[in-house]
Amino acid sequence: MHAFLFLAAFLFSSILGSPLEKRVSRTTPPSGAVVVRQSGATSGQFTTIQAAINSLPNDSSARTIFIYPGTYSEQVIISRAGQLTIYGSTTDSTSYVQNSVTITHSDSAAQEGSDQPSATLQVLKANFALYNVNVKNTYGVGSQALALAAYGTSQGYYGVGFYGYQDTLLAETGDQFYGNCYIEGAVDFIWGQHAFAFFQNAVIASKAAGSITADGPSSATDSLFVINQSNIILASDATSSLTGQVYLGRPWSQYAHVVYTSCSLGAHINPAGWSIWSTATPNTADVLFAEYASTGAGASGTRASFSKKLTSTSGYTIASVLGSGYTSWVDLSYV
Repeated sequence: MHAFLFLAAFLFSSILGSPLEKRVSRTTPPSGAVVVRQSGATSGQFTTIQAAINSLPNDSSARTIFIYPGTYSEQVIISRAGQLTIYGSTTDSTSYVQNSVTITHSDSAAQEGSDQPSATLQVLKANFALYNVNVKNTYGVGSQALALAAYGTSQGYYGVGFYGYQDTLLAETGDQFYGNCYIEGAVDFIWGQHAFAFFQNAVIASKAAGSITADGPSSATDSLFVINQSNIILASDATSSLTGQVYLGRPWSQYAHVVYTSCSLGAHINPAGWSIWSTATPNTADVLFAEYASTGAGASGTRASFSKKLTSTSGYTIASVLGSGYTSWVDLSYV
């Protein structure tokens, strides 16, 4: 699978001119970082990520955690007040391809009674950045099972791999940025209700038939997902070729707002592009489902009548989505 992901990233960077061209190694902790090391931990270091987080004061101070390579089988919940940055060890910080740190957990909404508690990583705070960590929920088919539950503004994810099946990535509240990330799932696997999220140079991979996004705001101004310069592909272990069996999104509520700009779409994307929520509840009255300059086999076909083809990205740039102040908290090397 790693070979497949490296090839996809190489081809993707060649086509779109993303920052993947310059490799930057980050294999040692920055000065002052709290260190997590699965094996061989020394005095003052931690063997679990949650223990490292729990060691931090719950104040306004900025803190950093560095994680050495390994697979950490745990559920991680973050709620401390101040800025927190977590780095995973990698030989190429500009991409997810060389990530050597994985957080894995198996849980589901069916078991927990609701979605958020099932998430492998729960970020319940503002001012957070995560670099080069894979986050997996291995529950599989049968229930909502989140890799990430993101509640809070000024959250940035850089070179992160998110793996799940149903409801992989919950962008629920606040302004959020995802740069050079890999996002994998099958059913509604990028979703939320109240977040403004910008996805830049992502690789979004479908494992089975279904919809990629499911936005569910309660009003026309309550949420917006923009996916920019991204590669929409099949996962390496997809159930089949899935030609025409995947949709760019379906509306969890009638005010769903999802826009794809300058993306490459594989043949698995249905010619209609977008789906209703269900026959009984179409939820299409006030949706904004739109594309600008889509390319690839999946860009062809007669799109759904409730969707739009845009002639420019006006209103859907990173500044439009996250506000002009995004430069104060987004790592601009990933833009």
